[in-house]
Amino acid sequence: MKLKGVNPIEQHIEKIVLAVVLIVLLAVLSMQFVLRPNDVDVGNRKVSPDQVYSVLETQATQLQSQLSDLNPQLPELESVDLVERYNNAFASSSGGAVALSTPLGKGVDISYATGGQAPTGVEVNTGPVAGLIVPKTDTPIALSHWATLDPYAVLEVPAYETYIPSAQPFDFASVSVQANFSGKDLEAALLGKSGGEGAIPRRFWSTTGLAIMGFEAQREQLMADGSWGNAEPIETPPHTPLPINALGKNAGLLDLTDLVTKANRARGEVVNPMFPPTIAGGLWVPPSDRVDTGDDSEATMITRIQRRLDRYRVELDRLNNAPAGGGARPTGTRPGGPKTGRPGGNPTQPATNPRNNSSRIDKLRKDIEDLEKQLKDLGVDDSQSSRRARTSRDDVGSVLEEESVELWAHDLGVEPGATYRYRTRVVVNNPLFRKGGELDPDDAAQQALTQEPFVRGDWSDWSDRVVVGAETYFFVTNADADNGIGTGGAKASIELYQMYYGNYRRSSLTAYAGDELSASVRMSGDLLNFDSSIISASDAAKAVGELNIEDSVLPEGITELSNRISIELGVYILDIYADLSSSETSFGQSVTPMNVVLRDQSGAVIVRSDLRDESSAAYELASESASSASSTPLREPGVSAIPPASLLFQVPGP
Repeated sequence: MKLKGVNPIEQHIEKIVLAVVLIVLLAVLSMQFVLRPNDVDVGNRKVSPDQVYSVLETQATQLQSQLSDLNPQLPELESVDLVERYNNAFASSSGGAVALSTPLGKGVDISYATGGQAPTGVEVNTGPVAGLIVPKTDTPIALSHWATLDPYAVLEVPAYETYIPSAQPFDFASVSVQANFSGKDLEAALLGKSGGEGAIPRRFWSTTGLAIMGFEAQREQLMADGSWGNAEPIETPPHTPLPINALGKNAGLLDLTDLVTKANRARGEVVNPMFPPTIAGGLWVPPSDRVDTGDDSEATMITRIQRRLDRYRVELDRLNNAPAGGGARPTGTRPGGPKTGRPGGNPTQPATNPRNNSSRIDKLRKDIEDLEKQLKDLGVDDSQSSRRARTSRDDVGSVLEEESVELWAHDLGVEPGATYRYRTRVVVNNPLFRKGGELDPDDAAQQALTQEPFVRGDWSDWSDRVVVGAETYFFVTNADADNGIGTGGAKASIELYQMYYGNYRRSSLTAYAGDELSASVRMSGDLLNFDSSIISASDAAKAVGELNIEDSVLPEGITELSNRISIELGVYILDIYADLSSSETSFGQSVTPMNVVLRDQSGAVIVRSDLRDESSAAYELASESASSASSTPLREPGVSAIPPASLLFQVPGP
């Protein structure tokens, strides 16, 4: 039956609602099984709830395998050169100071607050900066020296083989060069003499610091025609501390600053490098201690004592702070032993002999006490002395504080019997290095001042000529003319000398025309051969220390060398005659010199005078050495040939 007044929707509303509910139910059911809204995110994927633990277990197994992998694949990392970035920052910096928007208060001059001079104004760079002009050293002193190298030094530093014979004793000749340098003059150069034109602003050198980075020397050899040869650098002992060799080509300001700090802390070893360790011959002393200046004034004597006292204190400080046990010697066995006299290898030996260091320390302390007493007797209170003494190894003074700095160097590349002269100069670090940002970037000349890390002074004047002692000498000490029958003919008294075991050995003979100059010399003293492949440095030193003990026996590894040597010069006497054309004064009387004509081993004819030979410097040198040979005791071997400071200045790799 059809209802009147009811529209179709109203008539079928219940069916419509039922249909909508069914549609929604079907949509929910389809979403549940088709879209999977209950899936869980595990890493970068979705899984159903019932699979979550299986996936996590798989991932955990993978992580465990990665943790136990001994050679995992590492990610590639980009290399960053922090030093280059640091140097580039300096090179590209504008050099302007960073200013605060509001000042924090009134500025304080630190130097004035700590007792310095009153401030005269703020330092302002209003013009070009001048390059540093390093002052010259004074004219150097050069003296030759013969000694016997410690055999254990050759074991520690094989480079010494270049300068010694193939068998013991290892006698070698050298020349030591000494000069003085004024730190106050260097300070004046920094300040432009009066602090005006040519000054280098303090900020350039106060932060980096200044240090002596090298003491360079050149030599010229006297040629046969009386001219001087070409200037050439000296040959310093191996492992001489040389800061100038410890900076790479691409080094920056940070590298130089670190090197300056090291050079200042090791200044004693840089400016006064050790002489090679020796066991015989004269004990090395600085040339200034051997030169007779003719000034015997009390002031000069006090200055010499103070300088010697300073050197002994520096050496004592170095020995007291030496690394315990030293370093290891080179491993492996080198050819040698008793047959050649070369030390063999022994990798278990210590590089230094602690017993020897102890003995040296005791002697230095005694010498220091004696020098302090000498100063006291001269009325000098060393504690009030103006000369600055280090109180510890970290007490580093500036070179600018020193009125005079003693510098020396050792030349091992000399030829026995040759004559040389030397000149020197000082090297310091460049206070403008890598500071181009502080200077005018458009001024090529200013920028060029920042390129080199070191500044060298001008060469000094040449030293007086120095004669290196020859290996053999002969001197005519007297001669008699042929006075007729029964006199035996003209004859000459000759003294022959040969260097052996650190000293000249002497023999005298009477020779006639036609005789060869040769002799057999008997020597006194302890002449020992050390086989370092058998006996250690410590045991060898102990044996040497017990030589004067009664009934002492040399241990295995030490043997006595022959106490006789033959001197064969290949020189013959040709003639002997009185030189009537000249006369010389001896002891207030006029004396006619006697000339001896000889032919040397090269076939050349030479003439020697008895008066001139005995008055020569070479005769004085050889005679004094021969006279002291028997009274000079053998020194204990085993002092390290590598100074500690050399480890601070290693030559950088390529």
